Amino acid sequence: MSRADDAAAPSTIASKPSFDVDSESAFARTLREHRDDLLVVNYTASWCKHCEKLRPTLDALRARGDRGVVYVDADVDALPFTAQHVRWTPTVAFYRKGRLVDDVPRARPQQVSDRVWLHSTIDPDERGGWGVMR
Repeated sequence: MSRADDAAAPSTIASKPSFDVDSESAFARTLREHRDDLLVVNYTASWCKHCEKLRPTLDALRARGDRGVVYVDADVDALPFTAQHVRWTPTVAFYRKGRLVDDVPRARPQQVSDRVWLHSTIDPDERGGWGVMR
């Protein structure tokens, strides 16, 4: 891999389905627009030191570009209503069809990778639905 290839890597990651939501209305719109996708929401905070430890894993998952998986970073301080269920940061939540289907409080890299794999390969409606898994 040349240095030119290395320089292109960040733009590749940025071009994958990923973005920040910074308001309650933007979060609601994101849920509607990505109803048919697995929406992976990283609830984070600018002051959270543990959140930075999870960043390389999320960047690698984004770079993989799994079809039907969309990643969102959501600052808990900007989304007080949406993030009211978040007790620890980072918490990674998984939404399908606009519904919360799972979350990983105090998320660690391997847990997040495993849950992305799990939820990107199954659809809860095919199994009769489910509530929030823990």
